[in-house]
Amino acid sequence: TTGKGIDMRSISTDDIAKVEIVRGIPSVEYGDLTSGLVNIERKKGGNDLEARFKADMQSQLFYVGKGIELTDKQFTLNTGIDYLDSKIDPRNNRENFKRVTGSIRAEKRWTNDHWRLAFNSNLNYRGTFENDKNDPDLTPSGAIDSYESSNNALSLAGTLSLNNRKKGFFRSLSLTASASGSWDNIHQEKTVVPSKLSVVPTATQPGVHDAEILPSTYLASLDVNGNPFNAFVKAIATFNYNYRNWFNIIKVGGDWRMNKNYGEGQLYDMRRPISIDITTRPRPFNDIPAEHNLAFFIEEASKLRLGKHRIDITAGLRSASLLNLDNRYVLDGKIYLDPRVNAKWALPRIGERKPLSIELSGGVGWHTKMPDISKLYPDLFYYDLIQLNFFSNENPAVNRMNVRTFVDDLTNYNLKAARNMKWEVRADFSIDDHRLSVTYFREKMTSGFRQGKSYTRYIYNRYSTEGLDPSTMTGPPDLADLTFTPDTILKVQSVHTNGSRILKEGVEFQYSSKRFPIIRTRLTVNGAWFRTTYNNSQPVYKRPSVVIDGRQIRYIGLYNEDDGYIRESFNTNFTFDTDIPRLKLGFSTSIQCMWFTSSQSMWESGVPIAYVNMEGELLPYTDAERNDMILQHLVEPHYENNFKKRTIPIDANINIKVTKKICRDKIALALYVNRLVSYHPDYTLFGNTIRRTSNPYFGMEINFRL
Repeated sequence: TTGKGIDMRSISTDDIAKVEIVRGIPSVEYGDLTSGLVNIERKKGGNDLEARFKADMQSQLFYVGKGIELTDKQFTLNTGIDYLDSKIDPRNNRENFKRVTGSIRAEKRWTNDHWRLAFNSNLNYRGTFENDKNDPDLTPSGAIDSYESSNNALSLAGTLSLNNRKKGFFRSLSLTASASGSWDNIHQEKTVVPSKLSVVPTATQPGVHDAEILPSTYLASLDVNGNPFNAFVKAIATFNYNYRNWFNIIKVGGDWRMNKNYGEGQLYDMRRPISIDITTRPRPFNDIPAEHNLAFFIEEASKLRLGKHRIDITAGLRSASLLNLDNRYVLDGKIYLDPRVNAKWALPRIGERKPLSIELSGGVGWHTKMPDISKLYPDLFYYDLIQLNFFSNENPAVNRMNVRTFVDDLTNYNLKAARNMKWEVRADFSIDDHRLSVTYFREKMTSGFRQGKSYTRYIYNRYSTEGLDPSTMTGPPDLADLTFTPDTILKVQSVHTNGSRILKEGVEFQYSSKRFPIIRTRLTVNGAWFRTTYNNSQPVYKRPSVVIDGRQIRYIGLYNEDDGYIRESFNTNFTFDTDIPRLKLGFSTSIQCMWFTSSQSMWESGVPIAYVNMEGELLPYTDAERNDMILQHLVEPHYENNFKKRTIPIDANINIKVTKKICRDKIALALYVNRLVSYHPDYTLFGNTIRRTSNPYFGMEINFRL
């Protein structure tokens, strides 16, 4: 699904050295992040040869990596390659996934008494492959149904950093550049058996034309060729100045990002489409303009010591804009400003032998999310209305299917960036290696992206074939000789809008104990309560699925309420981590508890506030329309159960993992079982008993370090 993120299966984790979690409102350096920052640092240096094999109920993974570190030359080189073969269900050959990744990473440093210069670069390859063939249990005899996809991606990145070792006003300068491209290919073949008489509209321009009738069975093929390319450049300079107990670091920088797809797009025979319901035409991806994001930022981080108190304040401002846009877009030349502030107050320690440390933190910030290419440049909408349908099995030479094609541009030139405001407060406590953190956050967005609705009025002719005798005809009927009746259709269409209103709030908590010496165990407890309220901030056009005299109701209603819901959940995880160095043995036991999840649809009256008549006029919907024999059907029926709260009770699982090191810690063996013990009690929802089941999940892995 476009615009929704990336396939997590394509990410390799074996070359990761550590993962840093940055809490609070993210720095203005990091763009539109709203939920903290996950900073991944990859392995660097060392001279070990590492290998890993992992197998579980769905996949097998092989990895090998090697590091080279020349200390005297201040040079490191790391390489790694892995192969993953995943089968979600081994019994179903349509569900499989293969991945190959490889990377080469190098770093060179130059150092003198005043400066330290470093350059690191990395070259990465990722390939993913799927090959789904016929399943005899699912495909009729003689039919073809296959799907193949491959993705080959290359990326090259480099960072040049200069640091001042004398700690003057100028501290550092960093330049980062990266480029990545991939070759995505999909090939699908399918035997299509239309369930009804269907036409093949092939026109790409509006107007009247004859269309071909699809055969009762045919073989369709589809190729999708994509070649997305991404480029990124970022520059950051940091400066430092201090005054007595006041320490300051200033960060200034900017970044530019470019996205463009140079692929050919969908390639198929329009006379034999892969689906009879297709409403688009082949569109080359390379016809879509490139997206350019430009941003600048400035930030100051201050540390102030007042006796035993310490106050940290980080304040920054980020600007964001889209380039390379037509002047019809309201985003053209528009600059969004995102101010963000984080503050932390470290109180004096309480007590002497085992002092209690308390930190109070808070932050607030705005975040701007630009629409992606699929929202800025949607596909053209093709609407084909049959004006004449004359068909004879006895005399196919007289068959004629005449269609009027309408082509609409559904681009919303008034589409704006989505703006989100988030604030949070946090308290951190620590004593004797026991740590507790509690955070409350709240964020609100009133301009989120969604598929809104608009309507268009289409006028066409309906030709009458009354009186025509196929047995006496020598050719298809001539439109000029036929009588017709003008007809009008109101069509509801999807268009990207800023119509989503989202309110999120929650409490996150984490407690970690010290490692108790007798049982060599540390307890970590974390969890969260979340509540999300979602609704549509704009009225929506809808046509009820009511059939009158053999046709769907021809009027369209405008409704205030649509798609609103409230979702809530509360979960807690308990992790017992036991380390026994004498036995070179480690145990990890986790208890995952989802105490409850609930959802509730917001009330909808089902009564429109207005309606559209056949002339395309928007008129108020009053009691008179509600009593009209036709217009009364615009009132959508709703049932009380649709708006009742649905609550799912506790869902708990116990997972274990055992790790054993052997051969002087050169080899580590691990066995894990997820859902070893599960608690999923039956529950009743609206008089129905819901039964839940769970199956254990086993896996093992072996790591070598030579």
